Amino acid sequence: MKASKVRDGLWRWTVPHPAWKPEFDRPDGWGRVVGSAYAEYDDAVVLIDPQLPAEAADAERFWQALDRDLARLARPLLILVGSVDHGRSADEVAGRCRAAGCEVTVVGDALIRPAVSCAIDSTFEQAPLPDGLAAIPVPGMAPGERAFVLRPWRAAVFADAVIGAGAGRVRVAPPSWGVKTPEGRATYDRAFRASIQAIADSAPEILLPSHGDPILSNGAAALQEALSAPAWGE
Repeated sequence: MKASKVRDGLWRWTVPHPAWKPEFDRPDGWGRVVGSAYAEYDDAVVLIDPQLPAEAADAERFWQALDRDLARLARPLLILVGSVDHGRSADEVAGRCRAAGCEVTVVGDALIRPAVSCAIDSTFEQAPLPDGLAAIPVPGMAPGERAFVLRPWRAAVFADAVIGAGAGRVRVAPPSWGVKTPEGRATYDRAFRASIQAIADSAPEILLPSHGDPILSNGAAALQEALSAPAWGE
């Protein structure tokens, strides 16, 4: 596990994904290492798409840090699930924290509820999010995908819609990552890049994709460049 402080109160950690296979490592595929985010708001601690480390020593280090922060802040825990494919370790994190006496809510889009691998306690329409946190729909990916704008840090966190390409660049996801039907492709062509443009217009400084390297400055410019370039793997 690699944990990095992005700004005060905002962290990102990366671990190998246990379901990754070598055949995924192709131009339009995804790499073995995936990212998750931690953010401290005044009324909640927020985890976005948390993936636990598989190694015992790293897992112990993760739990010690999370337990310490939850005890220090004495705030509820919100676990946000950005995609139907990102249930990841949400159940395990929620169960352990509840057993320790923490109030936990797992929140996802209503459309992912039937198929996501974790239990969704509440939807984005039902659960009040902390002030300064917005869950932005991303049409054209799998139904129910969201990106998250964290305004106190001028940061945007992405599930699958934006991929870190290295060298200070990002790329948008290809249509093959969305619904593989004519209707799905039509939604991608009509609305996907427009939703990413809306996030770029919010002027994020920081981009934290689940897949690939983060952008820690000039995030809006990186998104604009991605929107004018071919999609990931194309």
